[in-house]
Amino acid sequence: MRIALRIALMVFLGLSLGGCAFFGSGSGPSGIAPGKGTIVDTARSQIGVPYRYAGQSPRQGFDCSGFVQWVYARHGIRLPRRTDDQIRVGRHVSKSELRPGDLVFFMPSAKSGSLHVGIFDGHGAFIHSPSSGGRVRADSMLAPYWRSTYYAANRVTP
Repeated sequence: MRIALRIALMVFLGLSLGGCAFFGSGSGPSGIAPGKGTIVDTARSQIGVPYRYAGQSPRQGFDCSGFVQWVYARHGIRLPRRTDDQIRVGRHVSKSELRPGDLVFFMPSAKSGSLHVGIFDGHGAFIHSPSSGGRVRADSMLAPYWRSTYYAANRVTP
């Protein structure tokens, strides 16, 4: 029941906020691979896969950068393995320019300087592999925690 409520809330937020200035319109080529669905579709297909430190596949589980690398690889795009390297790929985009499939980066702890990465879904949320004990899921970028730790976004195209 709790998961169903969260999904309903995310859908509502996506429908009601999808066109506001904070999030791009979602139009354009980002995230599309002909004949393969979108990067977002591929990311969504992995919702529920367990988090695993250094994990890089659905069979073994994913950490955040392994998840992003695996999803993009399904679309013929090679990304580096580490989040610190992934942030250097593509071109920086502002929050108002976000499109489905863009990489979104967060800095959960300024003290450690470590980054977290996910894939923007085009409806105000992002799909990611969160942390130990978690599973791949979609979270609203408007949630206080993610809003306060947002760091940057990049667009990667083939």
